[in-house]
Amino acid sequence: MTSQIHPGHAAREPFAHSDAGRLAGRAVVAGIIGGILIDVFLFFTGAPFPGVYQFIASTVVGKEALASPSYIWLGVAMHFAVSIAWALIYALVASRLHVLHRYLVAGLVFGVVVMVVMEIVQMVAGIAQPITTKSAIITIISHIVFFGLPVAWFVGRSVRPSVIATLGLNTPKGE
Repeated sequence: MTSQIHPGHAAREPFAHSDAGRLAGRAVVAGIIGGILIDVFLFFTGAPFPGVYQFIASTVVGKEALASPSYIWLGVAMHFAVSIAWALIYALVASRLHVLHRYLVAGLVFGVVVMVVMEIVQMVAGIAQPITTKSAIITIISHIVFFGLPVAWFVGRSVRPSVIATLGLNTPKGE
């Protein structure tokens, strides 16, 4: 199949859009992986299953979600939608800041940012839990080690150097 160039339109590089799409696709997968990893960690540290998902749903529905198991699926959908959204944000910001290949530092910073923003969301929604030493440690570890780092690693390691070069990522401006 040949591509046609319409008069007045510049030829596009066919690989640029597909590589950006590939990066976005990998970010979606990274978000799902991060969502699963953070869940597994939280469940092993004593978070109630499926109450975690009711808690997540309560950010939108209110405290009634905590009393009804019918909100579990809403919580699951919200959890993975938010995880995917965060991973897409990471891929976009990390590519713009040229840090896709620096996934250790970028993942640490990303995990902290996600943790802080999600804590603010809980406060605004009126569902923030009292902070204890144990809950603070679990929150920090879960967001950095089991979400931020895996998302950054998966996105950074799954992007081929040729894709990074094609998109002009990770190269200082002016080179």
